[in-house]
Amino acid sequence: MAVAYPATLDMTCREKIPRDQGIMHTLALFVLWIAGGVIGFLAYIVAPIMIAYRVGKKGGEKYIEEDAPEFSRYAGMLVSIYAYAFFLTDELPDKAVGSSVKVEFKPSGNPAWLEALIRPILLIPSGLVLGLFGMAFIVILPWTVIDALVNEHYPRRFFEFVLGYLRWETRMIAYLFSLTQEYPPFAVADLLNSLLGGGAQS
Repeated sequence: MAVAYPATLDMTCREKIPRDQGIMHTLALFVLWIAGGVIGFLAYIVAPIMIAYRVGKKGGEKYIEEDAPEFSRYAGMLVSIYAYAFFLTDELPDKAVGSSVKVEFKPSGNPAWLEALIRPILLIPSGLVLGLFGMAFIVILPWTVIDALVNEHYPRRFFEFVLGYLRWETRMIAYLFSLTQEYPPFAVADLLNSLLGGGAQS
């Protein structure tokens, strides 16, 4: 991205996936597929309601000062869950944050309770575009599972796209949790570039 966004994610492409870890990742991916609705409900419905309540009770500045670190931890855990399921790290989510999953949030702004409440609606355009790119996982995930279990490798050709996808999702989560008032940018060019082999930007 040309302009720094107050939510960043960086990871290093893995050279090898031990076969036992490949099995664990495959199971995690299956569990995530099953539990995706629950995770989405908690993140996109319950969290904004809780945040709107806290912002309404204490004000936006107090929320950023007192509660944003807590929701930053939740956001980091959510990103790490996806990173593990997508074979990007062998560390479990509670250990990966700040280690193999270098995710950082810089809370700022003065959110209003009503805006915090309707942010899931405001994010629909961004979510739809990201969802279109998510169709690529129909090919990426089976290929990754096979490559991990058979060759103990992560298919490097997919790394930049998956990382770019998670970066977009990280920014959406930061906005959803009212950690920033800046709407997440549409990183369409980055993802298209990574699909064509150019690599996603940081």
